[in-house]
Amino acid sequence: MELNIDKRQLVMEWYELYYDDMYRFIWLMLGDKQCCEDFVHDTFVRAYTAYDRFDHRSSVKTWLFSIAKHLVLDEIRKRKRNKLIPVLSFEKELSSSFNLEKYIENKEAVNQLFTAIQQLKPNYRMVIILMKVEEYSTKETANILGWSEVKVRKTLSRALQSLRKRNTIQGGEQVEQSL
Repeated sequence: MELNIDKRQLVMEWYELYYDDMYRFIWLMLGDKQCCEDFVHDTFVRAYTAYDRFDHRSSVKTWLFSIAKHLVLDEIRKRKRNKLIPVLSFEKELSSSFNLEKYIENKEAVNQLFTAIQQLKPNYRMVIILMKVEEYSTKETANILGWSEVKVRKTLSRALQSLRKRNTIQGGEQVEQSL
């Protein structure tokens, strides 16, 4: 019984530490604020139930992102569509390495960029969000997604190329700079 209390306390600490990161990732992947809370909650419930299988080969945050990734992909499959075009509103601040001043100056460009990201294939979305928004390294992204580092680099390259082709930001060259 003592182990369950410790496990519960530990998962609650993770919740406090990583809630914003999980929320932001799920929101950017699905573009749906209404279901975001449920998916964040489900991520931590799954972490609690799978705690005994966590082998500590990666960081807790990486493991949580991996759980969230599976939940999000299941939801995308469930919705039976590849493109999710949400009405993005940035009422809630995105607290990360995201440059708020740059966002305020370029609100329209940022809205166009996030709308374009939502139109990408799920794998492209995940790589861009993890590497360009959350600033994970190639190795960390590979661990989260269960891919090789080569696949991560190739997928990121293709995703950025796809964004450029969509030409949502004038000149396409600014896509990477905006991220």
